[in-house]
Amino acid sequence: MSDFKIVYLILERGVEPNRQVFWRSAGVAFMCRDGSINLKLDIHPGLTFNIRDPKSNGEREEVNLVAGTPPVQVIDDIPF
Repeated sequence: MSDFKIVYLILERGVEPNRQVFWRSAGVAFMCRDGSINLKLDIHPGLTFNIRDPKSNGEREEVNLVAGTPPVQVIDDIPF
């Protein structure tokens, strides 16, 4: 299982010279076959997040919406 990593939440308390840094385990991350990363966080136990590079065709380009028009959710070929 070398394709997984631990996700840490880094908390900083105080100011110099008494600053303390705490690392808390927050979940796990798994490398997928396509090079993307699945992330499972303890604070959202029923959800899996997927991190990937944008497509070369401009995935997630800003859309110019007409005033008063609700945002449109576009779901295309997400593999999960």
